[in-house]
Amino acid sequence: MTVLTISPTSTTTITISLLSPALRHSFYLASTFQRLLSTTTLFLFLRTYLLSLLVLQNSLYLSQVLLLKASYASLLLARNSLALTKNMGRMGWKATEGLRRKLWYEFMVFVLGGGNGLILLVFWPGWIVLLCLYGAWLACR
Repeated sequence: MTVLTISPTSTTTITISLLSPALRHSFYLASTFQRLLSTTTLFLFLRTYLLSLLVLQNSLYLSQVLLLKASYASLLLARNSLALTKNMGRMGWKATEGLRRKLWYEFMVFVLGGGNGLILLVFWPGWIVLLCLYGAWLACR
């Protein structure tokens, strides 16, 4: 029968001697992984920076193109609306020509009709000449 006794070598030294190569390799793997991770992260940051610059430049170019197109469209709209307004004004002027002619005739009959000397006196264009002469006389006084 064998008696179990404590081994003369310590178990901690056996554990350390077994773990030492494993720890050395794991530290090497951890440092390699850390270098790979930092390189990959730096690469991704650089790519992200370049991509954001590209997006910024393209959005600036696109906004300038859209601004030019919008200004051209507003210029066309302004020209067309001005032409339409002129055309509508001409059509309205021609449509009311008969009415204007009748109103002018009635006004002249009223002004030049018999016994309207007071209206002739009020609408006499010579008042402008007389007022200019009076103003010059006051200025030279």
